[in-house]
Amino acid sequence: MKLYDGGVSPNPFTVRLFIAERGGLSLEVEAVDLLNLANRSEPYLSVNPRGEVPALRLDDGTVLTEITAICEYLDEVAATGPSLVGQTAEQRAATRMWTRRVDLEAAQRFIDWWRGSEDADAFYRGHRVTQSAGREANRRIAEQGFGRLDQDLAGRSFFFGERPGLADILLFAFMFTMKDAIPWLNPPDRTNVAGWFTRMSERPSVSAAQQPVRLIHASAGGSGA
Repeated sequence: MKLYDGGVSPNPFTVRLFIAERGGLSLEVEAVDLLNLANRSEPYLSVNPRGEVPALRLDDGTVLTEITAICEYLDEVAATGPSLVGQTAEQRAATRMWTRRVDLEAAQRFIDWWRGSEDADAFYRGHRVTQSAGREANRRIAEQGFGRLDQDLAGRSFFFGERPGLADILLFAFMFTMKDAIPWLNPPDRTNVAGWFTRMSERPSVSAAQQPVRLIHASAGGSGA
């Protein structure tokens, strides 16, 4: 397998963190320079014509490009360690439910808020349609979503189960990489989300996922408890 990695930005960092947390994986990695938009030109467009990063090329040449699809595939092929998606049909369904909730109710909304900013316009340089017209609506919807998630996390360490799963990894990766760009993202009065974010921040997998991609070759679970 070969991972095309984009570093510490929301989508690539989700997969990095999943790999570090999951363990039991070893794969070739090629860095894609997002800051200089290497994902918007050849040779990367031959890998993924949509220009999105990350991408995972399988041994048979198949290319996977959506982060949840990549993570679920890696979860299935990992050589050792407990699944982060679920061992049973019920566990997998619950994981997918929570992953969709955190993505639709919060992550995509605050990302869309940022994509309406002047900073986003400067970053994308015409390669993406920005969304300034709906910016305030996206913030309100994201804050509503976080409010629901704050209630959901009452009495829980993670969204589902006793250790982080795919839902926790996706939401944390998006929040962690955007926390400096979005000042309203994690206020202290949203106490359950704030506590969850602190617990996630303290996991060794988070430090591991920030290292250069050549170091992401996990042979055992990257997190501990």
